[in-house]
Order: sequence, then C-alpha cells, then structure tokens
Amino acid sequence: MKKAAYILFSSACVAILASGFVFTKQPGGDKCELLVAVHDQQAATTKLQHLMGFHFASGNFNGGEKIVSVKTQKADDKNPNASYIRFDLGYNYVYKNQYVITGIGNIIDAKNKKVLLDQKDQFVKASGDSVIYYINDIFRGKFYKIYNLQTQSYSQVNNLLYKALPGKDVEVDYSSRLFKIWLYPPNAPKILLVKDAGYGEDMSARKDKDVKVPVYWLDDNNFIYPNYSQQQNFCTIYRVNVDKSMEAIGTISDIPSISNNSYFYKNGNGDLVYSCGKGTYVVDVKKKKVSQEPFEQLGNGFSVSTDEDPAKGRIIRYKDYEIGKYFCDIKNIKAYGSMIALNYDMMVNGERYPQGVTYWSAGTQKWKELPIDGDVASVVGFIEE
Repeated sequence: MKKAAYILFSSACVAILASGFVFTKQPGGDKCELLVAVHDQQAATTKLQHLMGFHFASGNFNGGEKIVSVKTQKADDKNPNASYIRFDLGYNYVYKNQYVITGIGNIIDAKNKKVLLDQKDQFVKASGDSVIYYINDIFRGKFYKIYNLQTQSYSQVNNLLYKALPGKDVEVDYSSRLFKIWLYPPNAPKILLVKDAGYGEDMSARKDKDVKVPVYWLDDNNFIYPNYSQQQNFCTIYRVNVDKSMEAIGTISDIPSISNNSYFYKNGNGDLVYSCGKGTYVVDVKKKKVSQEPFEQLGNGFSVSTDEDPAKGRIIRYKDYEIGKYFCDIKNIKAYGSMIALNYDMMVNGERYPQGVTYWSAGTQKWKELPIDGDVASVVGFIEE
C-alpha cells in the first residue's frame, strides 16, 4: 500500500485552535535536531539502517542530513540473522545530548557522526563518561564491562564485588514450560528461589517467540516480576525476597499476545510502571496495588493514552488538551521543549501500514510530515543545538 497522508485531528483540538488559545513555549532551546533511524530502501540486500538528523528552529523544519549508516548484520557472522547494529530493537536512549545508546547496546556519537561501539551487550546504565553493560554468556561468563566515552575504550570490570545496580545474581530458568528463578550466591551453590515462576507472556505474535521474564530490583534483597498463567493471558505481579518469602502485589487480566517482551520502568513522575500487551500499569508495592495508567507522561506537558482505540488510535495531549489521534507505538514518540514527534501507522481492516514521522509544535499548532525516504526503524529522540 502506498504511503497515505493520514492525519486525524480531534474535535477537541479543533475547538482549542478555533477559540484562539495560544500555547506558550516550554524551556528547552529554540533550535533542536530530531534523530530518526530509517531502513535503507534496499535493506533486504544492503542490510543497512541510516541515522538521520532533522533540524528545527522554533518548531519549523530547517532541513535534514544523514548522520551515519550502519550494518544490521556482520558479513562474516556464523549466524546470518544475528543483530549487529540496530535501532529497531528495544528502546533507544539519547545520552548527554550527543550519544545514542541503542536497544541492543550499540553507541553512536551523533554529533561527530561515528559509531563508537558496535558490540551487542546488555545496557545497564550510563553515568558520567561511563556506559555500563552486563554480560551473561554461556561462553564468556558473567561480568560487567564499561565503555569510557572520553577515551573511547571498552574494558571489563575486574572487581568481582562491583555492582552497577541494586540486587543479587538471579536468573530465570526457561528450560521447562513452567519457569523457575534461581539465586546464585557468591562462592556457594545456586538456590531455587521461585519454583513456579509462571509460563511467560503470549509471544505468538513474534516469530522467534523468545520470551524473557523481566526482573526489577527494588533494593538489594527484593525484586518484582510478572507470573503468567498457563493460558498466558493473566499475570500476577509478585514481590520476592532473597530469603524466599514473596507476596502478590496485583493482577492483570485479558492480556493479548504481543511481539515485544514486557518490561518495568520508571515514568516521568517517578512511578514504577509495568508495560505489557494490555497497556501500562503503575505498580504500587507499598499499597499492593496495580492500576492501569490512562496516559503516559512524555515530559514538557505532553502525554499519550496508553490504550489504543481500535478505530482512532492513541490520544496525544499537550497540557491536558487533545492535539491529535494516531496509531503509534509509545516508544516511538519523543517530546522536547514544546515539540513532539512520532512514527505513526494507518489501520485498515485490522492491518497496520507504516506511514512515516509527523511532528507538532506549540509555535505552529499544526501536524506536519517529515520528508523521509524509506521505512522508519525508530524515532530515537531530540538533541538540543
């Protein structure tokens, strides 16, 4: 299906604009650059993705440029489907207004237009000039590595007691259909911490069906995880202590199949959130309550509905005013200052057709399309210029 101009404005948005209401600009700089990753038009052959930069001043488009092209697969890799550098897997981070950390751990210097780290490792956190990774590999073992942005070096942490995050060494055991969780104390035999960790979520919408149960540490001794029923459409969020005690925090029912693994994160308000096939839920451990969050806070006054209406898509809001509706993935919506940009789809008979990237600013109060050649891999984020 050819790309279509498919922009929906809500009646509330039209009423606001007609009334003469003027949005004020949020702090964040007058000039910015939106980073968007795009699949090469011959990606099936070239195995390329391009990181593009689109420049704006006061919400007005000022031209674009290619920052870097990356190979998504190594030519000499024994596994022809192994990921090399990818922007379309997981959540991409912009760090220190310069560095892009991809969902699989690659690092790209967007300002100097070069790839710094092409290895695929589990990103843990970034602090100062250090980008920290955790390696848990059957061949390489378990250890931390740190990429130093200043020296552009990548080295292993030799301190065996080093910990980048709170928590102990635990692993989810996927060897049987009913999962387990093991604790690995230092210099001691492993301990079966959770003998019934559920069946994992329904990943039938994903080709490789690579289910990964997320574990989120609350402190050094307690973590939470989702325990899915055998039917894989109902889950209970449990808090687990390393002394083997556990308690149910809350439940979620009628969860549909998804193509990406669920995960925990902190939102813009500092709340602990669980994102799954049914939407996003605030997890209140103290009150033992799990409640659906109707709007995801994107920052700078922007928010998006966590529930996607099958007929109209998600509601996009600015300062509690509705400014549009789109079929889109929340991880591909980015806000900066008084601007928002998102990758959106057209929905036809239940099928999604990627359309491109559209943006809105409080200065123009209009949705406009970015001139992009190729399918969008990810809306990465903004950089202040």
